[in-house]
Amino acid sequence: MGEYHPSLDEKGRTAVPVRLRKAFGEDAVINRLIITYGFDKCIMAFREQEWKEFVEGRLIKLSQSDPMNRQRIRFLLGGACDCDIDRQGRILIPGYLLEYASIKKDITVLGIYDRMEIWASEVYDGYRPDKSVVDSFASDLGF
Repeated sequence: MGEYHPSLDEKGRTAVPVRLRKAFGEDAVINRLIITYGFDKCIMAFREQEWKEFVEGRLIKLSQSDPMNRQRIRFLLGGACDCDIDRQGRILIPGYLLEYASIKKDITVLGIYDRMEIWASEVYDGYRPDKSVVDSFASDLGF
């Protein structure tokens, strides 16, 4: 979990925050992430095991006879790619995903339980809740 602010270099690489790499498994060596189109104009990044669980547990179970399900599967699986983490802890994000997420330079990376979200910082800033939304959420949670 958490919010991080690495930048994108001229080759389309960004650092995967160390705390998130460790959160994925302190003892495991994380060499690869699966990234794909995310919701709300972000990129989602999964560890291989979580990606497999997501695909097998949610996507493959969708009825292929429903055109909307086929569209969902195409969006998420068709946009997916393996990203190796280099020795400096960076991944190379393909141009089509950078374009989709409007990422140019400044990035916000969020740790979201079983995945990461990679945002253009200016886009993510537009999704931050205002005080009234936070107050309502706090009330809903009993705070």
